[in-house]
Amino acid sequence: MSSAPFESLNVSVSVGDTAEAVRENTHRLAEAAGIQGEVATAHQVHGDRVVAADGREILAATGPQEPGADAVLALDPGVAVGVRVADCVPILLYDEDSGAAAAVHSGWRGTRLSIAGRGVRAHQHAGGAEARRILAVIGPSIGRCCYEVSQELAAMFRGLFGPEAADDPAKTAKPHLDLRYCVESALVEAGVPRERIEQVAGCTSCDIDAYFSHRRDKGRTGRHLGFIAAREQ
Repeated sequence: MSSAPFESLNVSVSVGDTAEAVRENTHRLAEAAGIQGEVATAHQVHGDRVVAADGREILAATGPQEPGADAVLALDPGVAVGVRVADCVPILLYDEDSGAAAAVHSGWRGTRLSIAGRGVRAHQHAGGAEARRILAVIGPSIGRCCYEVSQELAAMFRGLFGPEAADDPAKTAKPHLDLRYCVESALVEAGVPRERIEQVAGCTSCDIDAYFSHRRDKGRTGRHLGFIAAREQ
C-alpha cells in the first residue's frame, strides 16, 4: 500500500510512511503468513539486549545502551516475533525441542557484540534449549559485494572473526565486510551446527527490485520484517 520511496510493502512507521499504509501492509503480511495477532517487535538500538515477546528481559545488555532490544524471543505457541531490516542481517532461530523461536537484528554493531550468539543463549537461558538442536536462518542483507567499510572497522572484524570476515585493510583502501560470514561464525561459536544454518541468498543493496536498502537509498527507504512464530510441540 505504500507509495514512493516506500513502495510497496514497508512495515515501519519510523521511516516517514503513513500509519495507514503500514498498518494495512502489516495486516496483509500477517494474513498471508497465517499469523494470529500482532508480531511482537522491539525498539532496535544496535545493542545486544534480548527480550521476550511480552517485553520482559531475558538477557541484559553487556554494556551501556539506550532502551530497546535487538532480539525478541517467543516461548508460547502461536506467538510471532520479528525484526525490521533494510541492510542489517535478520536471523531467525527455532528450537526443535520446545518450539520456541527468536528473531534477531544484527547490524555491524550488533554483529560485533555477537547478538546472534546471544539469541542462542537466550533460548538456553529461558527454555533450556540445546544449541545443537536449534535451526537458524540468515536472511537477505547487504552483501560483501556492496558493504564498504573503514579500514579500522575491517581490521576489527578480522580480529574478531578471522581473515575471511573482511578484506585486508593493509592491501586496500576500501575494504569490504562480510556480515553474513560473521553472523554464521557467531552462531557456530554459540554451538549451532553449521549444517543447521541456512543462508537465504540476496543482497539488499544489489537487488533494487526486491529489497529496501538503507545504504543504497541514502536512508530514505522502507523496512522489511523478518519474522517467526513459536509452535506447539
